[in-house]
Amino acid sequence: MNRQLRRANERSDKRREREQERRKEARRAARVVPAPRKNAATPEAAPKTRPAPGTLRQGLSLAYLVLVVGILLAQAFVPQRTDPFSLFVHALFYVIFGYFLALQLFRRGVARAGPVTVVAGLLLAALVEAAKLLTGAGAPEAVLVALALPGLLLGAWLGGFVHRQEGR
Repeated sequence: MNRQLRRANERSDKRREREQERRKEARRAARVVPAPRKNAATPEAAPKTRPAPGTLRQGLSLAYLVLVVGILLAQAFVPQRTDPFSLFVHALFYVIFGYFLALQLFRRGVARAGPVTVVAGLLLAALVEAAKLLTGAGAPEAVLVALALPGLLLGAWLGGFVHRQEGR
């Protein structure tokens, strides 16, 4: 009796293995890769790929960064008012610059993005003031450079904060 049960089990095991092999063959046949097209230069031959996630955000923040740098450099060539409110508005541009530069550097994985942002912003502020002096567009204002430092620190902190919140 045991011998008969063993033989019956062996037969059913063989049937199961044959059925699994047939299924595997069917899957392999379904996965056959089509032959490459002869003219790969046509647009339909190119594979449809999606941009990497975050590429649009990174591109927009880079565009805003370039725009803010352009505005800051334009301040060197246009005569400015020296009332406290306009100085405050100019200092806010350094906050925005610090934010977008820090965000760019954090997204690119720069190890010390905060200090790099502050140093780059202070160099930009010094460059703007030196350009004002050289072009005669106005007198350089040490107050603006002094306001740029806390603005850059705040902007770099905000950029790091937003980057950390994106990672959650």
